[in-house]
Amino acid sequence: RKWQEGDRFQPLGMGAQSKKVSKLLKDEKLSLFDKEAVWLLCSNNQIVWVIGIRADERFKIEKSTKNSIHISVQQ
Repeated sequence: RKWQEGDRFQPLGMGAQSKKVSKLLKDEKLSLFDKEAVWLLCSNNQIVWVIGIRADERFKIEKSTKNSIHISVQQ
């Protein structure tokens, strides 16, 4: 889905700290046009991946991971 104002997630590498998607996009210095084109991959209303930018800490692959799915985006 497209990102919406108020969306929050836990960026990979930031531990348990959450961050607004809008703040991430600002930190990445995306133009307004580029921000409007950002999509999210979600699972049960939790953000898994801000596509092409950053994954969520809660969904990272660890040694204990038994199942995974590989998703790629082609433009």
